[in-house]
Amino acid sequence: MWNMLKEAKKDRIIILTTHYMDEADILGDRIGIMSAGKVTCLGTSMFLKHKFGVGYTMTVVKQTSLKNKSVLPFLRRNLGPEVKKLTEVHQEMTFQIPNKYSDKFKTFFKVFDYQLSPL
Repeated sequence: MWNMLKEAKKDRIIILTTHYMDEADILGDRIGIMSAGKVTCLGTSMFLKHKFGVGYTMTVVKQTSLKNKSVLPFLRRNLGPEVKKLTEVHQEMTFQIPNKYSDKFKTFFKVFDYQLSPL
């Protein structure tokens, strides 16, 4: 469906309503946010993320379902102290990474792949 909409929007204006921000992010050139029937914010995906977003969400899949105590300190050491662990359920951990650390991503992921012990 998304591919069909992406093709159909060439040389057209399409108005799509959704409750899913990932869908709006992928399909929309501009995103309008409504509250109580009124548009409260309008802009590109990047504008909205920088203005209102809390950053990036990173999900790590572990090899076991045992609690892991090494990933969060590793992320804080290599990205910054404001990285937060959101969840750790079974073999999956989710972290919130503030926007201000995005300039470190290019080198960080190489380090993450090669220096962190298997989870």
